[in-house]
Amino acid sequence: MDPISMNSYNVSNLLRISGLATGLDTDSIVQQLIRAASIPLDRLEQQKQWYQWQQEDLRDINSQLMSLRNDNVFKLKLQGTFMAKTVTSSNPSVATATAGANAVNGSYTISVSQLAQAATTASTDKIGAATKNSDGTYTYNALNNTGSDITLYLKGLDGNDKEIIIKNGATIKDVVAAINAKTNETGVSATYDPGLDRLFLVSNFTGTNSKIDFSGTTDPTAQNFLTTTLKLDSKVLDTGGITGQDALFTFNGVQMTSSTNNVTVAGINITLTGTSNSTTTLTVLTDVDKIYNTIKSFVDSYNDIITKINAKLTEKRYYDYPPLTSEQKQAMKDSDIKLWEEKARSGNLNNDETLMRVYYSMRNVVSSTVSGVGSLSSIGITTGQWYEGGKLYIDETKLKDAIANDLDKVMKIFAGVYETDSNGNTTLKTSGIAQNLYDTLKQGIDAITRKAGSTAQLYDTSFIGNRIREIDDRIAQMQRYLNDLEKRYYAQFTQLEMYVGQMNSQSAWLSQQIGVMMK
Repeated sequence: MDPISMNSYNVSNLLRISGLATGLDTDSIVQQLIRAASIPLDRLEQQKQWYQWQQEDLRDINSQLMSLRNDNVFKLKLQGTFMAKTVTSSNPSVATATAGANAVNGSYTISVSQLAQAATTASTDKIGAATKNSDGTYTYNALNNTGSDITLYLKGLDGNDKEIIIKNGATIKDVVAAINAKTNETGVSATYDPGLDRLFLVSNFTGTNSKIDFSGTTDPTAQNFLTTTLKLDSKVLDTGGITGQDALFTFNGVQMTSSTNNVTVAGINITLTGTSNSTTTLTVLTDVDKIYNTIKSFVDSYNDIITKINAKLTEKRYYDYPPLTSEQKQAMKDSDIKLWEEKARSGNLNNDETLMRVYYSMRNVVSSTVSGVGSLSSIGITTGQWYEGGKLYIDETKLKDAIANDLDKVMKIFAGVYETDSNGNTTLKTSGIAQNLYDTLKQGIDAITRKAGSTAQLYDTSFIGNRIREIDDRIAQMQRYLNDLEKRYYAQFTQLEMYVGQMNSQSAWLSQQIGVMMK
């Protein structure tokens, strides 16, 4: 077959012949041709990188918007946030307290004559349950030496006797384990102190219903084990056993009792800590600092994100610094790559329509007025200069004064105006700034998610996500085209080499024939 007539597909699988006949640097020529043909591929890669940067920055902003909404704005929607109270006690050794949202500001008196206590008893003397060794350890002695098991009956929480078996030869460790095995049923726990050589029993709750009652134990041997061996107070065998006691106190002159030392009266959560013949005063006030700090936290977070968005919307774009290709990065230092990409990435959200709508919507909400109540500026929260892009500033003195003296206004500006009908049902009449901002943030987050997607999505259906997939498809097609093009170039150069080689052979034959004829 004439080698000149062979097409590229017939020689595509042949070994590449590089410059044997022509002397050409085939590899270099082919690579330069492919490099020129790869320019559209580089542009696709750069375009993909640009979209990826946009996606990353938008998702970062979205994350910050969600944090603002969930961690700050949500709290300011709730009326309870503005009902934070602080309570001071004139004598914390008698009573301390915290206040719930329903507590009314004012002073309250409390006098404690008796604290609630749990039923408790202990060995009245050493019981010889352990012997201390020279190395500081203990050897535990057998306490049940009767030759048979002993059955004790301890009253349970349900009022029925619970069986506790003390095995023959049992040590104090076994006794403690047997009693504690029934704690969930009896509410009584046991401990042993080897240093004091005494057994301690205590109920797990306080009040007169707290009991240590072994009255169901009628066997003389078992009774003797309790009172003689363990040396417990004989009252544990009486009907009703040993009981705890309720707390006795007066609140604003009203006598009260409680089975625990933690009581709630008039929305005030009181912890009784001691007794006294004198009266203790509990003063309930609005927790100005807590409410102020909640608002300040919101303002700080709002300023962070509004400043960041404004910076991205106005960031300069450097058109002379496109994203680097892989080949360009290979020829550069890491430090140079970093500096280049800072400029290449700059301005990727400049005047972005989606982001701009979110930005101005947020600003419109915080600068709005709640009908019939007022605006943020009326309580000391104002907007900075125009060039600061909507940043908020707090007049601490004015805001704290509003919280202390006009809390209802502060609450309505943020949480909205509620009204109660004749049936006692409460409904929102006018939305506050927090509710409006919460809704605005949700809409903005959804809009950004539609454009840039979310890391929480299993499949990214966003606008940028779809664009990246389209570019990936075009890149794959382009790479296949370049692979085929490279094969075709090599096939063509192979044909050239074979053609020139044939011509050289023919030329040599002709030269030989002419030489013979000249002889």
